[in-house]
Amino acid sequence: MGGMGSGRTSCYGSAPKCHEQRSIDIAWLERRRPLAPGAEGTLTWSRGEEVTGQINYRVEEGGLRLSYRTRTPGEDWRDVEDLIPFKFTATPFGGQRRWLSCPSCGKGCRIVYGGLLFRCRRCQQLRYGSQYEAAHERAASMAHKLRSRLGRCGGLDEPLPPKPKGMHWRTYRQLEDRDRELKSRWAAGAWAWLSRFNLPG
Repeated sequence: MGGMGSGRTSCYGSAPKCHEQRSIDIAWLERRRPLAPGAEGTLTWSRGEEVTGQINYRVEEGGLRLSYRTRTPGEDWRDVEDLIPFKFTATPFGGQRRWLSCPSCGKGCRIVYGGLLFRCRRCQQLRYGSQYEAAHERAASMAHKLRSRLGRCGGLDEPLPPKPKGMHWRTYRQLEDRDRELKSRWAAGAWAWLSRFNLPG
C-alpha cells in the first residue's frame, strides 16, 4: 500500500478526499461476517480489474489487527502490524455498538483511512467530497445515489428506475418524492449558477 500525501495545495478542491482513499469500515465488516475474536480475512482494493491494495485483518479481544506492507516513494517496502482498538457505546435498548478507536487521537470512528498507517479522517487530513460541491451539485449527487439504490443511475432527466422486486411500494413512493425534491433543487441551483454568466435564452 502506497503512502498518502497529507499536504494541501493552493487549490482547495485538490485536497485529499475520503472517497479517493483506501478505507476500512467496521459497519461493512460486521455486515459481512461476525467479528468474533479469532475471525480473520483479507481486504482488497481494485481499479477495474487491477488489484491496487491488499490487507489482512484478524479480530482480537481488544481490536482489529491489521497486517500489510507499505512504503513511501523512493523507499523500500516495510511490514506493518497495527492494532486498531475497539470502542463501544451503549444503544437505546441495552445493547452496545462497536466503533474503531483511532490510535493517533483516540476518537471513535466508523471508518479508518489508509496511508502509511490506517487512521481516522481528521488525522489523515481528509475531507468529504461533498464539502467541495455547491448546493445544487450536492442535490445532484444525492439524486444519483438514490437512483443507484434502485439498480441503475442514468441522467437526472431520465425517468426514475422502476421499483425493484421486493421493495415495498410505500418505500418506492417515498423515494419518488425525494427524487423530485432533489431534482428540483438541482435545477433551480443550476439555473441560478448559469444566470450569472448572462447566457442568451
